[in-house]
Amino acid sequence: MTYKGFIFDLDGVLVDSSKIHYAGWKRFLNSHDKDFEYETFLRDYFGKRGQETLEQVFGKGRFSAEEAKKISDDIDSNFVSKIAEFGMPVRGALGFVNALKESGEKIALATSAPRQNVDAFLDAFSLRGIFDAEVCADDVSRGKPDPEVFLKAASLLREGAPDCVVFEDSMFGVSAAKASGATCVALLTTTTREVLRKADYFISDFADEGLNGIIRLKTKEKK
Repeated sequence: MTYKGFIFDLDGVLVDSSKIHYAGWKRFLNSHDKDFEYETFLRDYFGKRGQETLEQVFGKGRFSAEEAKKISDDIDSNFVSKIAEFGMPVRGALGFVNALKESGEKIALATSAPRQNVDAFLDAFSLRGIFDAEVCADDVSRGKPDPEVFLKAASLLREGAPDCVVFEDSMFGVSAAKASGATCVALLTTTTREVLRKADYFISDFADEGLNGIIRLKTKEKK
């Protein structure tokens, strides 16, 4: 099938960074006599904005909006400082994104991560300017599973979300993608097919041969 726009989440889709994020959250939680296991982090929190995670763990009202932002920024600084050294691109991700660009497809980045994380990722993997649109937590008022981030990305591509395909790896991201009306391809990089069951398609990563049966690039159609 062909699509008019390709929208990518960041963490767990383009880069394997879950353990970097988990380390930052674990350090903060331990300082407040709280903790959660890595599997719990992936299932219940990964893919959410920092303020939403804080509310889920500590309850609403525990931190002011200003305090929550500072805490989230401090935790995200762990990602910024370590992504270049410890972050690994998801297998086949960079090649696939570059192939889309070369074939003239419209591509967007749509993530719950803040701008500082997006910039760190783009710089670490030399991807500045490759995306036609970039939407991050700073650009929306509602986080996933609300579809705002994907609706905005599609709009910036000048396409309707139902004409786009979204690549996601979290339960909240898949729910947001489906709520936007887009087709959703779930990557099984951070959790199970059962958790991501609302997705339309499933691949292990971008080197998965099954991807060829889902996506037809313009360059392939011309051959």
